[in-house]
Amino acid sequence: MLKVRYLIFGLFAGALLLNSDLIFAKELVREARVILVKGEVNIQKSGKTEWVRAREGMILTDGDTAKTGKNSAVELAFDRDKKNIVRLDGDSTAILRGKMLKEVELPRGKIRFVVKSLKKDSSFVIKTPTVVAGARGSGGDVIAGDNMDTVKAFEDELFVQSFDEQGNLIQEISLKEGWEVMVERFEAPGELIEITDVDKGDWGSWKEDLGGRIEESVREEQPAAIQENISQVESVQQETVEKQGEYKQEVIQQEDTQRIDEAVKEETPAPATTTSGEYQSSY
Repeated sequence: MLKVRYLIFGLFAGALLLNSDLIFAKELVREARVILVKGEVNIQKSGKTEWVRAREGMILTDGDTAKTGKNSAVELAFDRDKKNIVRLDGDSTAILRGKMLKEVELPRGKIRFVVKSLKKDSSFVIKTPTVVAGARGSGGDVIAGDNMDTVKAFEDELFVQSFDEQGNLIQEISLKEGWEVMVERFEAPGELIEITDVDKGDWGSWKEDLGGRIEESVREEQPAAIQENISQVESVQQETVEKQGEYKQEVIQQEDTQRIDEAVKEETPAPATTTSGEYQSSY
């Protein structure tokens, strides 16, 4: 019976581990969720030709394109805790790239981003036609102009790479917090310029507003998320209990069959035998 208990416990523990693996795998599915729509924002899903109006809660994946009108904006969250956020300002176009969504193409316009939750040695990059700006846990702006791109580091440090017309790397620099750089198309990055107080104030106001909205959304989503996890655990527990019952019944039936077989063997008399030369008479 001790073996049976171990087996039943193993089934239960295995089911819980399987459930946690499924939940963890679900977390790793990289998708972006629209958390703010301001003004005219349209989305083109990968492989489609039509454009649809963006709405909060919409899910975007690899190859999807977002386009904003004048005085419009859209914000995307790349993780459940909303620690990795991208904001596309007015008159801008952005394309999500990669199955893990670690890259955003910016053909034109402005992207503001804050990245605080990345795996070790991982990075998040914004690509213009000639510049790559990367973050490993920082925040800033990338502006793709007609003939010049601008990168601003508001938090921590970014890396900036410029490329020639053939796509060859010209130069890579580190852009520390509080500094910006302008890069002419197909040229090396220019001199570093200190970010103005006006830009710093604008960034601070956005971060404060973003933090308030995220905190409110987390409060609203928390009860539903807790209930979902409880339901998942209860479902797995119920399934495990049912499997335990089935397995236990099989073990009991096997033990009963074994006891019956042993009892039959004990009660069955041994066949009579005679020794050589011995005669038995029926008289």
